[in-house]
Amino acid sequence: MRDKSIRLTIFKSIYFVVVLVLALFIVGRFSGGDNADMSAPMAKATLPIVSLVSEGKEVNPLHGYISEVDLNYLRGTIMPVGASREVSYRINTFGNKVWNIAFEVRNINGSSLVENTEITDYRENSDYIEGSFQLKDLITGNTEYMLVMLMDTEIGRARYYTRFVWTEDDSKYHMNDELDFVLKFSEATFNKEQMQEYTRYLESNSEGDNTTFNKVNIHSSFNQVTWGDMNITKHTEPSVYVTDLHGQTGSYKLRYRVTVKDGTVSRLYNVTENYRVRYTTDRLYLLNFERTMNYIFDSTSYSLGTNNIALGISDPELQLVESSGGSAFAFVSENRLFMFNGSENKLAYLFGFYDVDNDDLRTRWDNHAVKILKVDEAGNVRFAVAGYMNRGIHEGCVGIGVYDYNTAINAVEEMAFVESKQSAEILRSYVGSIAYLSSSDIFYAMLDQDIYAVDLAGKSASSVVDNIGAGQYKISESESTIAWQSDLKSLSLMNLNNKAKSDIKAENGDNIILLGFMGEDLVYGLCHSYDVGIDKIGNPIYAMYNIKIVDLDGNTLENYHPDGVFVTGVTINGNQLRLTRVVKDEESGSFVATYDDQIISTLKAEAGSNTLSVLSVDVFEKIVQITTKNDIKSKQLRVLTPNQTLFEGTRNIVPEINRDVKEKPFYYVYGLDGEVSIYTDPADAVSAAYDRPGVVVGDDNDYIWFKGNLLRSNQIMSITRTAESYEDITTLDPTVVCLDLMLRFEGVNRNVEALREGGESVTSILKSSLPEAQILDLDGCPMQAMLYYVNQDLPVLVMLNDGTSVLLIGFNEQNTVLMNPVNGQVYKYGMNDSEKLFEENGNHFITYVKK
Repeated sequence: MRDKSIRLTIFKSIYFVVVLVLALFIVGRFSGGDNADMSAPMAKATLPIVSLVSEGKEVNPLHGYISEVDLNYLRGTIMPVGASREVSYRINTFGNKVWNIAFEVRNINGSSLVENTEITDYRENSDYIEGSFQLKDLITGNTEYMLVMLMDTEIGRARYYTRFVWTEDDSKYHMNDELDFVLKFSEATFNKEQMQEYTRYLESNSEGDNTTFNKVNIHSSFNQVTWGDMNITKHTEPSVYVTDLHGQTGSYKLRYRVTVKDGTVSRLYNVTENYRVRYTTDRLYLLNFERTMNYIFDSTSYSLGTNNIALGISDPELQLVESSGGSAFAFVSENRLFMFNGSENKLAYLFGFYDVDNDDLRTRWDNHAVKILKVDEAGNVRFAVAGYMNRGIHEGCVGIGVYDYNTAINAVEEMAFVESKQSAEILRSYVGSIAYLSSSDIFYAMLDQDIYAVDLAGKSASSVVDNIGAGQYKISESESTIAWQSDLKSLSLMNLNNKAKSDIKAENGDNIILLGFMGEDLVYGLCHSYDVGIDKIGNPIYAMYNIKIVDLDGNTLENYHPDGVFVTGVTINGNQLRLTRVVKDEESGSFVATYDDQIISTLKAEAGSNTLSVLSVDVFEKIVQITTKNDIKSKQLRVLTPNQTLFEGTRNIVPEINRDVKEKPFYYVYGLDGEVSIYTDPADAVSAAYDRPGVVVGDDNDYIWFKGNLLRSNQIMSITRTAESYEDITTLDPTVVCLDLMLRFEGVNRNVEALREGGESVTSILKSSLPEAQILDLDGCPMQAMLYYVNQDLPVLVMLNDGTSVLLIGFNEQNTVLMNPVNGQVYKYGMNDSEKLFEENGNHFITYVKK
């Protein structure tokens, strides 16, 4: 009996082992063979999309936020609301349940609640909820507000944000006319005959690059704008975003997909078009047009050759990071991360919010960025995702997720999630500046212009370099070393692998100028204090007598100091430094340009084992491909889609960010493409926005500057009248008169003469006298950019090289209007003559905006 019991026990044990092995085999067979036991696919998107409706057209698809958002830093889209104050909307629920729908109206920075109303009257079916509501008569015309739509969802209370502007005059804004033009222009590009009607809107010239379809703009040729000879078999209906709107101008973004046939093969591309349009009663003007086209990488055989991965028409600057020996590499294509391991003939799709089974407006939204941090020989990959999370456990949140892909178990594990209240665009900009993972698992990123260290093991974050963005800073090629300076007497370096910090100080009487990195080697210049000058537009010129290149151990690799020759500019390109040089004139002591020179590093950068290259081919012009170290055996290739490792609790980290926005204001420049750049100097911000073109907003989400939308003429008549009646004007310092007139215009009376005699600067007097305004020192900006402020009835003080000043108080199409403080005379001065005068005097402008 005992033997029978033993045999039964053995049989049960064998049976259990067999069942377990079979179960593991079946699970492995159907999951790709490499998944961890505790893993699952990324959760599907659940949040609805809210679109606004205007004349039957859906615009501004809005994505829901579950986490808290600081509206100071959320720009997004904008919508005009007519005299009736009625807003129409459509909610695409994708079959999910929503309830308790409401809306709020807040001021533009979110600090004040204007209206909070529940929505109960709407039409509903299985996929959509439609309706309209009327805003209360509590808003001011021609002022931007934030509209917030709220609803309960399966994952929490969701909020949807868009700016809006209301006007009692329905003809004030021309969004529908401008949008009709934009949509017809876009559609016409697919038909060369129809596009003939729009050729007058193109500005085809040498500025257009007609060698690639990846980037096309208003300066491209007709053939380039109309897709050349590509066989585009279909294109989807575009999603429409209104990104900026003023009385005369509007900016629009279209996003859609095209299918391009190449022989028997069809490829899918993402397309984004950006427009800036000006409306007049006579006609519409196309001010800017930009289009990007990028291949959506497909792991099927036609994208893979014997030793290359074809990425079609793509941005040639896409990320490619390989292991030290080149056996494995990772690359990013259209916000999706892939890893190829040549030694194991394995291709893995590591991360992306959209795929074959999850492909709609929610998952395709591109308001995030993927950054590859590390790749090892086995194909393990560390990476970060920054911005808005389209789906998964952080759906509807903004932050930085740091992840680890383990090739042995074919699973992606979240290591930390750094929460943020700022907009996804701003977060992407910071991570684009620096995101580095040290060998000790410390993740470094820039947040609010400070460098933060995130301890992935301890789940904590702390600032290690404060206020780096307020000064000059540079980052080495590997991002492992940062260098910065807050003044011209020293510069600091930090090795992010060990947090070791060092300083390089200038000798007495010298300035040290941070120039950048050549690979991992630091480049800086030395300049005598008396050799610092100012160029025609007000920027400092440092005549450097010595250029140094040092390694991270402080060893000097190059010491460039030619006798009698000074360097005023350095351009770093790979292993080459190009030097702009001057010599000093013996008689006048001024600097005179001489021929350029260069320094070439003898240490050639090692070429990767897997290389990114651009090829020129017929029809498709320039295409991008990765040439691999190892041959790709397509028939034996394993294509994997990892699951995500499940874990209990949370790995969220909330860094403490406490910047004093009044003492340390930042300026946010939004380009036509919606990308944001962040500046601590308003002059740099305005200059950048003028060139892009774009808009500048401050920490309170109010405008600092935007291009265009000027009246035909404007003059600040109050200052004109005050200047004409000014007593004893000829006995006062011209700058004092200008300041006094600016303050009187704002209803402030101060003894400006006494303040100036006491040593106070123009800026400090304006700051103390106008505490509710933001004072802008706009040295070096173009004069044309200053007309924005005059158009807003804000005077601009122009300081001249002889120590005097004038006030810019008006303009028309041919002239500026200036106030001469020497005699109080207000007069017109030709636009071109004004530009020349101010440029010769350094373009020293000071003005302000009201908060």
